Amino acid sequence: MVAGSIQRQGDQVWVTAQLLDATTAAHIWSERWDRPLQDIFAVQSELAEQVTAKLAGHSGTIFVAGKDTAKCKRPENLSAYELYLLGTEAQQRGTKEGTEESLRLLKRSLEIDPKLARAWTALAWSYTLLRGWADDTAEWRQGRLDAARRAVELDPLDAEAHAALGTILGQAGDFAQAEAAFDKALSLNPNSVDILTFYAHWASTLGKPERGVEAAEKAIRLNPNLPVAALNTYSYTYFMAGRYEDVLRFLDRKPRETYRRTNFVFRAASLAALGQQEKARAEVAEALARYPRLTIESFAVLDPMWNGPERQRLIETMRQAGFPACAKAEERAGLSKPIELSECSPPRTAN
Repeated sequence: MVAGSIQRQGDQVWVTAQLLDATTAAHIWSERWDRPLQDIFAVQSELAEQVTAKLAGHSGTIFVAGKDTAKCKRPENLSAYELYLLGTEAQQRGTKEGTEESLRLLKRSLEIDPKLARAWTALAWSYTLLRGWADDTAEWRQGRLDAARRAVELDPLDAEAHAALGTILGQAGDFAQAEAAFDKALSLNPNSVDILTFYAHWASTLGKPERGVEAAEKAIRLNPNLPVAALNTYSYTYFMAGRYEDVLRFLDRKPRETYRRTNFVFRAASLAALGQQEKARAEVAEALARYPRLTIESFAVLDPMWNGPERQRLIETMRQAGFPACAKAEERAGLSKPIELSECSPPRTAN
């Protein structure tokens, strides 16, 4: 429940607003604005943005309250919706193990209720996140596309479902349909921190990096307490905009044990671009210790939206950092859209 008051004195206006739990009357959030009278409409807009950010999304009070309730139940007594909440929480840990657990929980949720659109959306995201730890597979690509389309079919007014579909269509190279899906998502919920975050990734990879940064900055303003998954997205967004110091700032907030291949690559590449070669080499060494098959060729195909200057920037900064260039023959055979660097011309070894 939203409550508040407006007071006016001369040309000044004071607006107070608070968010209360309707069942317990517990205080959740409050804010006060002291503005000139002519700014009253700006205050109304800001109030709407902040209430939406506090209530909605994966960090909102509704999600958190439901998740905490679900944690208190025995596993065999969990409903489809509660399994969805726990699956989404596992996904937000930003680890390979958490993502795999989220797949298991979300599939259980959909076994109970195959028409739960939000669970289909979350399943699409989990399949997408797996790309950060391993080479993409045809099974994952089809799984995330089918899940996103099913979510939109079940709930055409769910903005996040459209955002998921937009991201996945973009990853498949269907840019026109991706843009249409994101336009729909933003029209349904322009103040959703989650959707702004998804759009930040999409805009930068589609050659609109500054629009991606704008979306990221709005999302951060609405919710400064960034989850781990958002740090992944924003480091990518700012890298594609050439804002390398910001990339490091976001990755510094991410626990090292949750680092994925993408985190190591963007950190090392950013350090190299900033002339910090020794630190870049150290990041490359740690990345290769965890991911021995990581090469420029294998990484630069992860996202078909890395075209033109974006892909070339990625390749050049990975070279500067010291990543090995060439994938082995059998590894190239498993890539969905292999590229071939000039220094990696045949013949190639198979082991």
